Amino acid sequence: MVYRKNVTLKEVADKSGVSIATVSRVLNESGYVSPDISKNVRATVKKLGYYQNLTARSLKTNSTNMIALITADISNPYMITVAKAIENLIQEQNYNLLVCSTEGDPDREFAHLNMQMSRNVDGIVINATGLNEDLIERISNRIPLVLVHREYYTQGFTGDFVDSDNEKGTYGLTKHLLAYGHRNIFVIKGNKHASTNTYRFKGFITAMAEAGIEVNEFYPFQFDGNFSEESGFKAVEYLQTLPIRPTAILGLNNTMTVGALRALLASRITVPEQMSIVSYNDIDYKELMTIRPTLHAINPAEIGELAGKALLERLANNKLPNREFILEGHMIPGNTVSIPALE
Repeated sequence: MVYRKNVTLKEVADKSGVSIATVSRVLNESGYVSPDISKNVRATVKKLGYYQNLTARSLKTNSTNMIALITADISNPYMITVAKAIENLIQEQNYNLLVCSTEGDPDREFAHLNMQMSRNVDGIVINATGLNEDLIERISNRIPLVLVHREYYTQGFTGDFVDSDNEKGTYGLTKHLLAYGHRNIFVIKGNKHASTNTYRFKGFITAMAEAGIEVNEFYPFQFDGNFSEESGFKAVEYLQTLPIRPTAILGLNNTMTVGALRALLASRITVPEQMSIVSYNDIDYKELMTIRPTLHAINPAEIGELAGKALLERLANNKLPNREFILEGHMIPGNTVSIPALE
């Protein structure tokens, strides 16, 4: 088998009948070239099978045109939509998106962050674990960085933060359950180091306090999950061991709620007759489900667009002051809440 050497920029220029500089302007869209010449050059590039050496180009420009998205769980449909929205926006500015999933593991997150820095990415969007604050602070002072849903409190952090109003959302869901007469409300919490968990749980505490119910470390109806479907399933297994059975469940994210629904089905606990359930975050294809949870929804595409826009602005000027973009959500009624059944 004969292997052909890589086509050079000079070969493209000679075949097109133009200068190397003209070919470069066409490929990099860095200057005016007449439409006819541009069309001819691109046709020649395609015919010869030429491709740009991006590694060499990045050494010259100090830019790889790569953006990294580091997320706790890329299997969550919500985060897939966020990633797609970011990619659609940054591609318009000739950036490409690398996606990494940490599975909520701070060690994996640490490794991904160092790997992306070694790749010389131009910027990072991160849905963080909450346990690598020092490293993220250092990176934020070197390249543009945007936090999505997970806030950092270090003084030296430079960047933007995009989130929904977590506290208000769970406050509304809890008030909804209380209005139906529920008092023993079982809350499935997420990663304790994540700011989303902190604020969502705070909204629950506030609403319960207004109903005269104190939620502290001794409150029996709570489970420490990790935002995964598996932890939602385990939460329902745990609540069945309690001496007093709760009448409603609040899942602090969509995947834990799906896990809880699976466990309720497996345990033959009917919804909402025996157990009411509500969720923070939308659930994909809920319109196809017989059991459709009442939920507080936020638009993941809008979150992604805000994150992408903020990062592009920082790529143009990383001396911008730190900014916050907080979205309002809305409640979508389902068929999973009813008056508590009498024992």
